[in-house]
Formats: sequence, structure tokens, C-alpha cells
Amino acid sequence: GSTGFAELNQDMIKRAAAYLNVDTVVSGDILSVALTPSLATVWEMVLDDLSASDKHKTSFANAPLGEIVDGNTNWIMNHPEERMLGSGSDYTVFLDHYGISSVDFSFGKTTTFGQYHSIYDSFAWMDVYGGNDGKPGSSFDLMAFASKIWGLLALRLADSDLIPFDHEVQGNALTQYAKSIAELQVKLDLSKLQEAIKDYRKAAFDLHSNCEKNATDASTCNDKLALAERQFLAEEGLPRRPWFKHVLQAPGIYLGYAAEAFPGIQQAIEMNDADLAQSQVELAATQVEAAASFLSVADGVTTVKM
Repeated sequence: GSTGFAELNQDMIKRAAAYLNVDTVVSGDILSVALTPSLATVWEMVLDDLSASDKHKTSFANAPLGEIVDGNTNWIMNHPEERMLGSGSDYTVFLDHYGISSVDFSFGKTTTFGQYHSIYDSFAWMDVYGGNDGKPGSSFDLMAFASKIWGLLALRLADSDLIPFDHEVQGNALTQYAKSIAELQVKLDLSKLQEAIKDYRKAAFDLHSNCEKNATDASTCNDKLALAERQFLAEEGLPRRPWFKHVLQAPGIYLGYAAEAFPGIQQAIEMNDADLAQSQVELAATQVEAAASFLSVADGVTTVKM
């Protein structure tokens, strides 16, 4: 349904800043989030604020921030609560096809739970087993806490004078993605990609510094911060799957829902196609450079055209 909705409402989502996804809200007491790296900082801010203000002191196993995974790679970020997005839920169309920064979070367990999608997936199971172990009813406290997370994230993104995207964190993530490709020890020229990432990191730093000093031009700053993710979309899409257009991340072609960084490059390597791999390096470099140019404030804050 989400894919059909997005494809039928392209004008509505054209300027969407972010997509907040919650699928299986609560089925345990371990909080996990997969997100676009530029949203990691606001996630941490929201969890810090809620932890400090939660008068009921909602408890979960990996408080206070949960497990944060880079949504592009499934790699654990600075905190073990942020993971990378791939596919398998409603954010797929928004991130992979339309380049809208996304967050997906849930409370779950480390082990599989056999009641899912069965007749045993009941109110009784949720009451007794769905929350903290040995604490019947705690799942409903976690549901309330999840709604606070979701609501405060939406408020921060919608109402902040300067939208809380952090492209410096995203730049650091890109550096790690390129390093992972280099470590594959495949003969590729990564110089253009590495230079593009360097430009992106500088542009991100300059933009954040500039926008913090230019509150009167906050609307243009916000456009740059919120819409830069679109620049990572390649019109031709990924090899053999043109619907997936995001060059930084996609579900691995042989990984099911799991994500991998620079998927076009990795897919070509898995196909033993050196020429295609190099062309995908060039494509990734082009899109990263486009994002750097989009963020650029070399001549001051300029008008954003979308």
C-alpha cells in the first residue's frame, strides 16, 4: 500500500522532509532504530529529552538511546541503537525510490518469537510476554513511550527553526562506506568517490556553520538540510533493478531485506563485472558530488531549486 500511495501522490511528497516508520511497535523491551545517518543526531536528542522528562521512568533493556543502526548498511553507529535501512517495510518507497530521509524504530527481542502472525499473536501474549520479561502489562507502557518518541520526532522536524538534520554525521558515514569498498581489495579507482565525499563533508560543515548564523534565511537552510538526500538518486537506478535509485543504500540483491552501502558497486563486484563496478563508482561519485554542490554555501546561502 505504501508504494502505491507514494507513486500516486508524488506531488504531495515532493517536499517531504522525512518519513517516520513504525511497523511492529512493541514485541519486547529492546529499542532498535534504523535511520538515514543525517537523522541520528535528532534521534539521540529526542531520546535524551524523553529520558530526562519521563516522570513514569519507562524502562527498557537498552536505555537510554536504544540500538542505533545506519539505515544504509545495518552497521552499528556510535551507539548500539542505530542501524541501516534496507527494505521490508513501508519506508522502502520513500527512501529507495524518492530519496526521502527515513527512520524506522521498534521495540523487540533478541530472539525470535513464534507467535507472530499466528492465532497466538493475541492480547494475552502482548500482556504477559510483549514487554519487559517478568513484568506483565509493561508492553503497554512501552507502546505509550513509542508514541512519545514518534510524536516528539515529528515535532522536532516540523517545528524547529532550523530543521535538525546533521549532514556532518552523514559525511562520516560516507567515509566508512568508501572504506568498506576499499577493504574488499578489488581493483577499482576510488579517487573520484573519495574526493566527492571530501567535498560533501566540507559542504556539510560549512552549511551547518553558516545556517546557525543566518536565522533570517532559515527557509533556504532548511531546504538544503532536508532535501539533500534526493541528490543521491540516480535517474537510471541500480543495475538490473532501475526502481531502486538510491546510490548510497539498497537491500542487497542476495540479502533479502538487509541493506548494503554503495549497492551498485557491490552488486557489480558480486557479478564479477569489473567494468560495471568502475562505472558504478563513477556514478556514486557523481551523485555524492551533486549532494555536496546542493549543500554548498560557497557564496553564502543561495536559493534552492527543486
